[in-house]
Amino acid sequence: MTPESPYIPRRKTYASNGKVDLKSFDREGLQEWFVSNGEKKFRGHQVFKWMWQRGVTDFDAMTNIPKSTRAWLNETATISWLESAGAQHSNDGTRKYLWECEDGSHIESVFIPDENHPGKARRTLCVSSQVGCAMACTFCLTGDLGLKRNLSPSEIANQVLQVSQDLGEDRPITNIVMMGMGEPLHNLDNLIHSIRTMLDDEGLNLSHRKITVSTVGLVPAMKKLQSALPVNIAVSLNASSEAQRLEVMPITKRYSMDDLLGTCRELPVHKSKRITFEYVMMAGFNDSMEDAARLIRLMRGIKSKINLIPYNENPARDIRRPSAKRVKDFQHYLVSRGVHCSVRTTRGKDISAACGQLGKAKQTATTLV
Repeated sequence: MTPESPYIPRRKTYASNGKVDLKSFDREGLQEWFVSNGEKKFRGHQVFKWMWQRGVTDFDAMTNIPKSTRAWLNETATISWLESAGAQHSNDGTRKYLWECEDGSHIESVFIPDENHPGKARRTLCVSSQVGCAMACTFCLTGDLGLKRNLSPSEIANQVLQVSQDLGEDRPITNIVMMGMGEPLHNLDNLIHSIRTMLDDEGLNLSHRKITVSTVGLVPAMKKLQSALPVNIAVSLNASSEAQRLEVMPITKRYSMDDLLGTCRELPVHKSKRITFEYVMMAGFNDSMEDAARLIRLMRGIKSKINLIPYNENPARDIRRPSAKRVKDFQHYLVSRGVHCSVRTTRGKDISAACGQLGKAKQTATTLV
């Protein structure tokens, strides 16, 4: 069972045909909906498993559901599904999936395999939470789109289900990162609903240790997320001072670095976890040893680890990527002073699937394989 979140209502979502989208419910919400319509509670459980464990989209294929109930479901409900608009395959094994939503808008998911990861193969899916993004971080192309709309719980979780089906049982997804298009905590209610389905052992059956939610630092939502779900939190920091962060992340005007880092110190982080601070390194802007020294001071009192992300250059930005030596020296400075620090390997850059590139580059649709 997934953890309960008392402040989040289990509201239903309707498809364009006026029918109820059953994937908009978590399992308990679906059971309640069945009961409210005079049906047995366990029927909701059965339908939930058909949808999320078997990927069934046709009520008539649910052989343990009575024909009368199936007929009623066909009249009143629907099982949502993202339309495949193609995929791009990188030379490094990364895949970028393009999905068309019911309203014609498009979103992207990125599958990043690491079969040689120490101990066990890691297969990570980067999931989108919005069409576009309202945060307008200057280094991120997705922000150029602005916010079109929030994704529904089903649109978020369907990305995981449908990529899983495309990959097949022999290549299961092991990790989820909510780092695709959009600011996940700007769509908090729907995010929590979708993650409940991901965590549910009768749903997508993923571990909370393997799900990470990234945020630019929406402070109140961070607190609500942590009280609702035991997932990992990653904070997009990208600066070592308030003035620096204001320059590239407008959200700093609303929530200062002091507010953000103070919240991080107060979050009830499990003893086995750390808050990840994502730090996009931009040459000549935030990659000096002075920046590294300030970062160390900022991390005091926080169970943290820093993930350095060398900027992924593109023609739309006059921002340069630091040299490999500068990145290595920066990391060494932090590690040698006791800071947990890693460098994110750039993946999928040749198909505009790398960090900060989603949703903007021209798509080349190809058949899913």
